[in-house]
Amino acid sequence: MVEIINKLLSLATVFADLFLILGVLYFWLQKENDQIKKFLTKNSILFAWIVALSATLLSLYYSNILGFEPCSLCWWQRVFIYPQAIILGMAYFKKEKIEAVKYSYVLTIIGALFALYQNALYYGAPQIGSCDSSITAISCTKLYILEFGYVTIPMMSLTAFLLIIFFLKIAKKK
Repeated sequence: MVEIINKLLSLATVFADLFLILGVLYFWLQKENDQIKKFLTKNSILFAWIVALSATLLSLYYSNILGFEPCSLCWWQRVFIYPQAIILGMAYFKKEKIEAVKYSYVLTIIGALFALYQNALYYGAPQIGSCDSSITAISCTKLYILEFGYVTIPMMSLTAFLLIIFFLKIAKKK
C-alpha cells in the first residue's frame, strides 16, 4: 500500500511540475483574458489552499503513520507550510484574500528556499552548517522515496511551495 501511495504522490508531483511549467508559459504568453485564465484567477486561493492542506496532511501521514522521521530542514518547511492551510482556508471561506495573500506569499517564499536548499543537497551542494539538530538526528539527505529519477519528499515539498506561489501570484493580479 505504501508503494502505491508513493507512486501516486510522485506521479502527482510530476504532473504538478508540468502544470507549473505550462501554467507559467501560458500566463506569460497568452495576453487575452480567456476562460482558463478567468477560472484559475477566480479559484486561485482555493487551489493554493488545497495544495497547502494536502501538503500538511501528507507530511503528517508520512511521519505519523508511515514513521518517516523528518529531518531538521523538513521541520523548517513544515513551519512555513502548516500555517498556510489555516491562512488560505480562512481567506477562501471568509473572502478576505488581500491580506492573506501577502502573509502567505512571505511564508511560501521562505519555505520554498528551505525546500530548494534541501533539494540542492541531494545533488551535491555544499552543506551550510550541520543539518542534524537537537530536534532530530536524521540526515537531511536521507532518501525515503526516489521515483521517476527525481521525485523525493523534498521535491514534493518544493513543488507544493512553487504551486502555492503560482496561485498566489495569480490571486495578486486579481
